[in-house]
Amino acid sequence: MSVEFLEWINIRIHDKKYFTARYLAHLSDISGMQSETIAKILCGFLFTILTFCDQAHFFANSILIGVPLLLIFCYPEEKPADESFYIYFPVFGGITLFDRNLESVPCYYVMKLMLFLLFFTPPYTLHKQISDLLSKDPGVENTIQSRASTGKSTGKPLEPSTRTAVSRQPTSKSSVKTDVTQLTTPSPMAFRSKPKNSDVKVTTIEEYYREEELLSPNGTVINRVITGPFRKETTRIENKKDK
Repeated sequence: MSVEFLEWINIRIHDKKYFTARYLAHLSDISGMQSETIAKILCGFLFTILTFCDQAHFFANSILIGVPLLLIFCYPEEKPADESFYIYFPVFGGITLFDRNLESVPCYYVMKLMLFLLFFTPPYTLHKQISDLLSKDPGVENTIQSRASTGKSTGKPLEPSTRTAVSRQPTSKSSVKTDVTQLTTPSPMAFRSKPKNSDVKVTTIEEYYREEELLSPNGTVINRVITGPFRKETTRIENKKDK
């Protein structure tokens, strides 16, 4: 095994900074045995259960779920980076779906437990390797950079000119003058649109007569005079809406 891997295991057994070492030290005080001996006995007992017990599926998955949750909620100062659990739990769920199909393989649950142990033990740290594989493909970044550089070098497309360029300069091989006419794009004709709303001036002409009566002191009509006709014009502005 790797020296780093053995050192990592040894720290979890003896360094009371970690909850595993603290529990082993407590069992060591009760039993009088060394922490390493207790750790070996527990590993042998676990190996037997995962290999020969009918409930190996339950014990293996309980450990693989319980230990991460214990680190997250009970010992957060000892847990790995949160990003590692983003890889750990999806991979665990995907492999667990095929447990019943793969448990016929000898020592399958022991190998499964060791596999997920390698997620966090150096120098393997499988969660980092999986994270690198799932990261962005460098080929995509090169493609994006090449497209960006092409866009910068090309610049904006030239707009079509509305003028006609005529070249009268002779070439070096021939003294014949050539005309080079550049195609022009005709500008569209401007049409004045008819407004939907317009004001209308309306003139009303009225014709009327004026009647005058001369009355006596007692109120009788002495004389009646009718003059006219007279014309009266009225102008107003109306708003007309076109349908």
